[in-house]
Amino acid sequence: AVPEVWKVGPGDVYTGQAQKAMYLLKENPQLFEGAVEETLEALRDQREVEEANKEQAAIATGKEEPGKDALVLRKRIEEVRAAERQRIVTEMLYLKVCARFKNLKVPLIPSIKSGGNVKFGQLDLKGLTTDIYSQDALDLVREHLFRIIGQQGSTSFMGGLAVVQIALFQVGQVYAMSALFGYYLRRVDARYQLEKLAGNFGAWGETDAAEAPNPFADDKEGAQSLKEYISNFGPQEVARMTSIASAEAQMAMEHQVTALFGDLRILKEKLVNALGMAATSPSEAPPL
Repeated sequence: AVPEVWKVGPGDVYTGQAQKAMYLLKENPQLFEGAVEETLEALRDQREVEEANKEQAAIATGKEEPGKDALVLRKRIEEVRAAERQRIVTEMLYLKVCARFKNLKVPLIPSIKSGGNVKFGQLDLKGLTTDIYSQDALDLVREHLFRIIGQQGSTSFMGGLAVVQIALFQVGQVYAMSALFGYYLRRVDARYQLEKLAGNFGAWGETDAAEAPNPFADDKEGAQSLKEYISNFGPQEVARMTSIASAEAQMAMEHQVTALFGDLRILKEKLVNALGMAATSPSEAPPL
């Protein structure tokens, strides 16, 4: 399947707010960002009002003894509203990612749950490389890509492009891992570029600047690379930089993976069962 020049990603959105935003993204994109921000602000205000009401209710509860059924009902209403807000935020984040791909003029591949090949046709790789990554980060992206091509499935080359044949579960797993890799890399690189800029401008303080070596020196030979910068992280820094910013962001990422490949857990079970059947020799097979 060849993806269109651009269309909204394969994931479906169901909430009214997200469907409105998707319509704007297609028909009136200049209003999209404003509509998303307005929705997120309204959800934030709604949560703050509910928290204030919850505090008032707790104070009132101390004066009066509410019935057990009333407490259960109130808690259930709060859970439903929180889940609804989370779903809306998840779908809004998903559409914002789709909008980012649109701005980069990068096509989004259709669902390949039934397998098959994906061909991109004419694709300007600039939208997936220098438009979103610094040169420092691109070196790590290149290493990651070549590692995938070298380790996954059988690889052939056609017209200078690598063609990788792997099972649907494996490609889904590689896609998810690559998405996380890109997410983490952009966070680390943003911090790296900021610290490099601050170091070059002497933002670390004049007392230590003369004594301590600057890891972000202007001298390219003495400057610390992004890979070396990451290798110096301690356990706490690694945990902080590799954590996803919110539950909604993680759900949006999982939404895309499931829409493209299906449930990876189910695919894994199918793959394991298929490999188990293939590994069973005729003599070991149970009698019919």
